[in-house]
Amino acid sequence: TLAHIRPIRNFLLTLSNLDKRPPLVHKLSMVVRRMWHARRFKAHISPHECVQEIVVLSKGRFGLDKEADPFELLVWMLNTLHGMVRKKKTSVVYETVRGEMQVATWKVQDMLQDDMVEDVEATILTMPFLALSLELPPTPLFTHPSTDDEDERANIPQVALGTLLQRYNGTTTVETNGLVQQYTVTNLPAYIVCHVKRFTKHNMSEKNLTVVNFPVRNVPFGDLLHVHGSTSVTYDLVVNVCHVGHQGKSAVDGAVLTEFEESPFFAYVRQGENLWFRVHDLQVEPVMPQMLFLSDSYIQVWQRN
Repeated sequence: TLAHIRPIRNFLLTLSNLDKRPPLVHKLSMVVRRMWHARRFKAHISPHECVQEIVVLSKGRFGLDKEADPFELLVWMLNTLHGMVRKKKTSVVYETVRGEMQVATWKVQDMLQDDMVEDVEATILTMPFLALSLELPPTPLFTHPSTDDEDERANIPQVALGTLLQRYNGTTTVETNGLVQQYTVTNLPAYIVCHVKRFTKHNMSEKNLTVVNFPVRNVPFGDLLHVHGSTSVTYDLVVNVCHVGHQGKSAVDGAVLTEFEESPFFAYVRQGENLWFRVHDLQVEPVMPQMLFLSDSYIQVWQRN
């Protein structure tokens, strides 16, 4: 994912004095340089040295011997890289993917006690964000019994990306733990990371199979989020990390897990205008753009036009 966020990729490609850099920056930079080398045989690229450094720095939180949440790994990588390469409290990492939002918070108890709800004063905080977490609607408790895969796919709920983004448009309220909160995005970054929250438990034992429908090009994030001064800003999808499988089957295409049994996560990455590749561990193969919609999106990276 990081290798396809252009400003971060270019920074790692052109970084000088690698021997004087922290080991993670050095090894990650070498992996990125091998990936984007014009003449290097890609099958000889191994990320294992970089992975070993991640295992050490994360104190075993991420490793080859256990399954971990790729979104947690991505956020950890962004924050760790920022800390290692920042200058004057900023870095190419935060300048690329960090946005800003205002969070208005009311106490439910105060709102119930006051007859004029609009008079209840909110606590407003301005805070940065590295990703927008998208809450899927709850899975229906009851569905029509199905006799074949075609009927089973028809029972899977669907939701549009724009509907999930309404959480951050400044008008939608969310109630959690006795608090009512309202999120308003005030600054959109050059690259937006979206995290589709599919798993209800930390060990990923329960998965929400809801299909997220989205266009690939010219998504008007500025209009959808009502960002002041950015209503005409559009974004294109560059990375789509997916999770395949639920009790041995994919959420949409029903394919039995074979190559994905050990690692159920893979990524679609865009190269150029409309060339897409599927990356699964060390395997890379070209795919048709239509394949993007046949798996369960988990992490998406959008590039500003």
